[in-house]
This record gives sequence, C-alpha cells and structure tokens, in this order.
Amino acid sequence: MTAEPTTHPLTIDQRRLWFLQQLDPDDTGYHLYLAHRWLGPLDLPRLRTALDGLAARHDILRTRFTVVDGQPRQVVHPPAPVPLTLRELPAGAGERELTEAVAPYVNAPFDLAAEAPLRAVLVRAGERDHALCLVLHHIAADGWSAGLLHQELLARYRGLEPPELPLQYGDYARAEEARLDADAAEQAYAHWQARLAGTALLRLPTDRPRPEHPAHPAGFTDLVLGPELTEAVDRLAREERCTPFMVLLAAYHILLGRWTGQQDFTVGTPLAGRNEVAHEALIGYFTRTAVIRADLRGEPDFRTVLRRVRAATMAALAHQDVPLERLAADLGAPAGGLPFSTLFVLQSQTERGGAAAELPDSVELAPLDSGFARAKADLLLDNWRTGAGWTCSFSYDLELFDRTTVETLAGRYRALLTRAAADPLTPVHGDWLLDDRERADLLARGTGPALPAVRRTLLERFAEQTARHPDAPALALGDGTLTYAELDRRSSLLAERIGPLTGRVAAVRIAPSYELVTALLAIWKAGGAYLPLDPAHPVERLRQLVADGGASLLLANGDTPDLGLPRLTVPADRPAEPAGPVPGGAAGDPAYVLFTSGSTGRPKGVVVEHGALADRIDWMAGEGYGLGPGDRIVQFASIGFDTHAEELWPALAAGACCVLLPGGGRTLPDLLRSPAGADVTVLDLPTAYWHELVLLEDGFGWPRALRLVVLGGSAVERAPLDRWQARHGRRIRLVNTYGPTEATVIATSAELNDRTGRPPIGRPLPGVRCYVLDPYLNLVPDGTEGELFLAGAGLARGYAGRPDLTADRFLPDPFAGGGARMYRTGDRVRRRPDGELDFLGRTDTQVKLRGYRIEPGEVEHALAAHPAVAHAVVLVRGDRLLGYAVPAPGEAPGVPELLEHLAERLPSFMVPGGLAVLDRLPLTPNGKPDLDALPEPDPAAAGEYLAPRTDAELLVADIWQEVLGVDKAGALDDFFALGGDSLRVTRVAARIRALAGLEITVRDVFENPVLAGLADRVEALLIAEIDALTDNEAADRLT
Repeated sequence: MTAEPTTHPLTIDQRRLWFLQQLDPDDTGYHLYLAHRWLGPLDLPRLRTALDGLAARHDILRTRFTVVDGQPRQVVHPPAPVPLTLRELPAGAGERELTEAVAPYVNAPFDLAAEAPLRAVLVRAGERDHALCLVLHHIAADGWSAGLLHQELLARYRGLEPPELPLQYGDYARAEEARLDADAAEQAYAHWQARLAGTALLRLPTDRPRPEHPAHPAGFTDLVLGPELTEAVDRLAREERCTPFMVLLAAYHILLGRWTGQQDFTVGTPLAGRNEVAHEALIGYFTRTAVIRADLRGEPDFRTVLRRVRAATMAALAHQDVPLERLAADLGAPAGGLPFSTLFVLQSQTERGGAAAELPDSVELAPLDSGFARAKADLLLDNWRTGAGWTCSFSYDLELFDRTTVETLAGRYRALLTRAAADPLTPVHGDWLLDDRERADLLARGTGPALPAVRRTLLERFAEQTARHPDAPALALGDGTLTYAELDRRSSLLAERIGPLTGRVAAVRIAPSYELVTALLAIWKAGGAYLPLDPAHPVERLRQLVADGGASLLLANGDTPDLGLPRLTVPADRPAEPAGPVPGGAAGDPAYVLFTSGSTGRPKGVVVEHGALADRIDWMAGEGYGLGPGDRIVQFASIGFDTHAEELWPALAAGACCVLLPGGGRTLPDLLRSPAGADVTVLDLPTAYWHELVLLEDGFGWPRALRLVVLGGSAVERAPLDRWQARHGRRIRLVNTYGPTEATVIATSAELNDRTGRPPIGRPLPGVRCYVLDPYLNLVPDGTEGELFLAGAGLARGYAGRPDLTADRFLPDPFAGGGARMYRTGDRVRRRPDGELDFLGRTDTQVKLRGYRIEPGEVEHALAAHPAVAHAVVLVRGDRLLGYAVPAPGEAPGVPELLEHLAERLPSFMVPGGLAVLDRLPLTPNGKPDLDALPEPDPAAAGEYLAPRTDAELLVADIWQEVLGVDKAGALDDFFALGGDSLRVTRVAARIRALAGLEITVRDVFENPVLAGLADRVEALLIAEIDALTDNEAADRLT
C-alpha cells in the first residue's frame, strides 16, 4: 500500500518566498547550490544510494508547494529515488567546461508545485574526474542546511548511517503556526515597528537606472582580509565584548552611510533561526532575516557605532519573528519588496560545508564555480572565515553597478576596517574616506578651466563694441532698433543727470524698453548698482525690496507708486550730447542686487559684483555661446530674474543685438512667427517653458536662423529632450545650464545634443570650483550623493543687509584657503565618472505626511516616466500630496490610469491623494511652473465609487468583499488600497479558481490591482477557455 502525501502549513518566511515565486516563476534568485569537482574514483550506485537516503531522511527534500483550500501548503511525498541527471564530457575537460555543463541546472527555475526542491547533476569528464552539483530552492533549505546536506551526503557515501531525526521540518512549521497566533504576531510587529520608527530604506547610488524588465545578472568581487587584519578584527571584538560579525557589520553600516550620505537606514542580515537543539540536524528554511537599524546620527566614532550594532543585534536575536512584509510597507518598499536594500550575510563553518566526513584517500573534493548568474540582491556582502582569515564577498546586480564601483567599495571597506581596528575612536564622519590621490583628483575634476588673464567689465566691453560698430543695432523692439552709439549716448546723458552713485544702489521700475536698458547702463556709468523692480509686483512688496536692498534712488517712467525714494523719470530721448566719458564701477563694486525668495518668507537680496559678472559674460560671449555681431538674442526673462544678465549683457559685450520682449513668455511665440523673429539666432529659455514649446512643435515654427538654445532653471526631462532630438538632431545646439543667483547666473553647463540617459548639468565654468560634500563638509567619491558647494569666480558678495544669512550660506572654503569662500547651494548632486554632475533634487524639499518621509521629486520622476506624460509636478498642500501631469503630444492619459501606473512603482503613501491632467502647466512671468496657480484636482477624476457593471466585475467584487472584509468594492477600486496584501492575493486567486473554474494565477491578481482590470483578465481567460471547447462543451459550460 502506497503512503499518502502529508500536508503542513508554510512558515512565515516560506510564505514570502512562495509568493515571490508566484509573481515571477522564472526567478532563480533564491537558489542554493553545492558544486564540487570530484577527483578520483566515483562509485555511481553508492552516490545514488546516498542521495536517496538523504531525501528519505529529510521530508523537506520530498516536498511540493501548492495551494490547498485557498492556502499555500507544503505537501510531503513518500520516499522515492532522487533523479540524478548525468552528463558526459570529453575526457580531459577543464574547469570552465565543467562549470558550463552544470550552469544550466543551477540557473533553471524550480516549479515548486510539480518538482522536489532538490536537483542533482553529475558531469563525467573521465574515470577519475567528475563534477557534482546539488541545487536547492531556498524555500526548503538555508545556508546551514546546505552545509548539513554536504556533510551527510559524504558520510552516507562512506556507508555511515545517521541517527533517526526526532522531528521533521513540517513539525517545526506546525509549531510556529500554533505559536504565532494573531496576538503574538501583533506583538512582534509592534516591537519591530517601534525599533524602526523614523528610519528609512537605503538609497543605493546605482550607476544606471533600474531597467523596466530586469534580468538581475550577478557580479562578484571578493576581498580577503588576510591573517593580520583578521586578527585585528578579532582583537577589537574581544576588547568590545562582541563578535567579529558585529565588527564587520558596523564597518558595513559606516561604508554604506558614507557612500550614500544617509545616516539612518536599514540593513538585512540572516539569523540561523535554529533556537532548539533538535533543529540543528534538520534541513529546512529556518533562517530569519533580521532588520538591523544602521544609526550613524550625531558625531559617533567607530566604537560608538559598534556598540549600537551590538545592541541592535542582541535585540534582533531576542525577537526573531520579523514581519518582513508589514515592515516593508511601513518603510515604503514596493509591493513584494523587503524592508531593506542590502544584505549582510555571515556564513558559519557548517554553511561552508566544513567538518565533513572524510573521503577515501584516493578522492579529493575541490570547490567548483557553479555558474550561478542571478544576483540575489542589488548589493550583498557575504562573509566567511577560512584558515587565511576573513573573506568578504560583494555580490551585486550588474545591471545597476559597474565592477569598478564595487571594487572601489571593497577597497574602502578594507581601509575602514584597518583604520577602525587600529583606532576605534576614529570619527565616523571624519575626512578619512579618500586618500590624498583621490582627494586631489576630485578637486582637480571639480575645477573649471582657468580664467582669462585680463578681466574686462561690461562697460569696458560695451565701449569697445560701440567704437567698432557704432551704427550696429544694440537693441530691437517691435519694428525698430537702437544702435550702439545711440544707446551709449542716452545712457551717458542719464548718468550725468543721476550724478555720482559710487557705492549706492538705485532701484529701477521700468517695463522692458529702450529706457530700461538705458537706465541700467546709466546707473553703472554713475558708479552705482541697480535693483530691478517688476512693475507687476504689489506695492508693498516693492517697498520691502527697496528698503532691504538699501536703494537711495528710484528710476522710473510713467505712473509709478510712491516707494519712499527720490524719483528720477527716464525720458524716451533727450536731444543732447554728454559732457564726456563716465568711468563707471570697478570690478569689486556691486553691479546689481537681485531678490530671490526666502524660506522664511522674507526675500533675500543677492549682491553681485562687476568682476563676478565680467567673468560670466566673458565665457558666455566667447567659448560658451560664441556670440558675435551677427547674432540676435531674445531678452526673454523678466528684469527681476538673474537670467536677464545672461541674455542682455553678453549680447552687448559681443556686438550682438538684443531683441526686447515686453510680454515675456506670453508673446514669444508671436515674435518668433513674425518677420522680426525669423532672424533670431539664440534663445535662452526656462526649461519648463521650453518643455511647453517642444510639445507645441507641430504648430510652432522655430526661427530659421536659430542656432543655439540655452536652458536653465529646472531639470531637463527625458521625454521632451527625446522629441527635440528626433525633430532637430544636431542642427540646433542645445545647452543645459545650472546655477543659483548667488553664483552669478550659472556655474556649470552641459551640451545636450546626442545625449542619452539622465541629462546632466555638466561641468564647472572657467574659474568655478564645484565641491560635492557630505553633511560634515567632506568630499565624497564619484557616484555618491552629496550637496553641491560652489566656489571661485562668480560668487556673489552676499545678501544685502543680512550678514547672518550671508555667514550661514557663504562658508570658508577649506580646500582653497587664503580667505576663499564657498556657497552652500542646497542642491543634491553626484559626480559621474566622466566628471559631469547629475542634479538629484533639493536637500530641503523633503516632506512628511502621515509619518512618512516623501521626496516630491521622486514622485514627479515616476509620474513623468509614464509614456503618455510629457512632464509632471508634485507638491504638498496642507496634508495632501498632489500631482499634475501634462500629456505627451497625441496622448490623453486618464487619472485612474496614471494612479495605477504610480501604484505599480511607488508605495501607497507616495501616490498623490489628488491628481490632475492639465493641457499645460501655468507659468510665472519668468517661465517657471507657477505652483500657486495649479488648480485643486477634481476628486471625481480619480474615480469615485463606481458600481460593478459586468458579471465578471460582480464576481470579483464579491470575492474582494469576502476576502478583505469591506462593505463594497467598486470597479475602479485598488485591491492594495483597500487593505490587500500578498496572502489575500492568494485567497482571491483561489476563490476565482473555485467559483469560475479558471486557471488564474497569483501573478494575474497582483498585476491587475484595480477591480475592473482583474475582471477584464477573468473575462479574457474565460473567453480563451471557451474558444478551446467544442460547441457542446461550451453550451454545458455556459448553462
């Protein structure tokens, strides 16, 4: 009589692996393997007997994993011979050929419902040369189990019979089920939730974006510490009354923190989980993955971090029931993910297959590369001890990281351990991460080319152009022009009327016109600095600006409100000649005061000197943009924004013509369609405005003479850039610029023609130094996120009347000395290996909603990644996260579609509570997105309750209501938003199979979280099944 299969529940950890396998049946990331080269005679029948004995003794090796009554169960089958695949290679085949022979079996996925979780293959390359490879799925074994299996197999091969086991893995699973009732599970969750409150997932700085359909190829970099460093690690562990594991883990925490810039994050580490003596002889998945908090906050030394790690590890050992799925959701991991981004693994002697039974003297076993090709995690550090000391093996996903990146990381890990073991009081955030050569290299690549030997102010260059081309047009407005000679005459006359202004500030409130430019030049010629005022701004704001800016005079025309200053009216013209040349200001004198918004609500007046402006103009007019007398450059920006200095002054310095645009962005399309716009050669546009123009291209004609477009003000998005490149290729040069007002308009630039991937902000301009620093003002390596600090040429003097704020943002430059300063931008960047900078967002835009930290830029990026979205904006209003999307040309995405797209890529708390699709974003007069003008999203657009409409929707709704315990489920409801999780996904799939008789999978449910989408999938499966039936069978099925 044949024994019947027996069933057992899955343990908590088995359920997670089973669920992941249902989502991706081809995933091989949870494979374990033992591969050895067997040198010497091999008795095949004896090997088969040993394998069969192994499977007979350990039920788990004869187990299938399937769904029984809607729940995943492990089904133990009666003992049977273990299939042993035999391969034959030509005699004398080498190790590479043996690896290639076993690799397909190691990398082939398991069908857990149909086959045992043990696979064996023997490759014969001669009478005395074989390769034996055993492959296990992690759901049935852990690292400890692999070591047990190896030892027992060899013992059985020698004819030794191990004692009978007191219990099986199924008994352990039943005991866990009985122990972890609802109350115990809640207690475990409460403990871990409290321990991890306030921490975050680690953001690994990958070398490439994560592919949409990853293959997870694995790379490996091994680091052997050697006897001397191993002894130093052991000695430190003894001194601190901890284990070498804790020393290595503390060093890993510090390495990751310095690499990523984060000071509070999580790291996963497997614990043996064998808490009873009886468990030690069992093969099975006992490992519990603990979530260890890496706490580098404050100014700790290595010893302090080590003691924090020791405390966290001891707490984890005392609370090994870790609700990984719930913690992952709390920390914002994607569905099916883990509450950590990297793993730290310590392999014991047993796991490495040590202390095995002896083989005959004529046989030698040698480790063999199994050809395992699947990365188990984005980044994993595996550690084991041998006679030569500690081996620390970094495994990583080759789709995300370059080998050189991980090799550098491994080198820094060794340096960190060496330093910490020699001096445990080493400050964690000290300046020790880089050696002198690396530091010098970073400083050199962050420094722009040298400045010209001779610095000429704008007035000097304007005078040169006036002398060379007096009758050339300097300004154009409408159908008219103003020559260089006439602009020079008018501004000199006005300077005489103003009188000496040395060291003083004059405010200017004039709309874009010849008079405006005349007034600005006149103020300079009088030795003063101008403070531009936008006529559209409220009077109270203008009064605040002139008071904070220290203005002593107001130049205006037309009706101007009383701003409490002496007023001088600027006439359209005055038929007279100036008395003589006016000297103007020196390089160290202020050129203008521009106000930017302040975080406290009080604007900040940035004081820029003539010398700083001269350095920028020299590059813009020369090698940067190559301007000359034949160029026509549109003055797009409002005079109140610093971009005006990038349009107006380089044009006049180069002998070009500046085309004034009174209406700004509102009138630019009309200008460019007109005859006056046909000869425009250079446009300097806010990036957001350029995005809009690119989307309008089908009905928008770019000037036939256009040769250069300069962008700046916000990040360039990929979709508009792709559209631009497809339309224009290299015909029109496209330059991306970056720079705060405090660095005189721009500090870096990047050519965007032929670019793929993330558009960079480029390299520093001449005389500029770009430092990427951590919060402790240490240089960070390439690829590491940090804050951008700017130094060198172009830095503003500071903030008008705000010495405290100036001291807070303009710091002493520790890398230059001599009284040099550097400006803290507040922008997060990282330097690429090629030296260019990537802009990553702000350091101060992080928000917190419902206890979760959220970076709106990350949500924007995800929303803009939808193929039907051109660009996106995400912001916070009150306690709600709101999103806005502008469709790509010809697309009309719906709000439910976009919300579903976000739900697939982001945790639920990062999906906006309101979402609107707009034809275009409202823009400020300066061409930037006007966040205050964005409308409140319509809740109905997101899909208020919509009753099920079809039989399939009614079926799914009934099942959801039953499984989730909700009163109603609508056609547009999201399963996970209603409280669904991976276990309930399994129950839904089982109920659909039971009620509809369809072979629907867990993956089908998971990939269709919206009720209507899942109902469509049910209908499609039903139709496909009916199409395969005969007419009579179909009639029977439908009745």
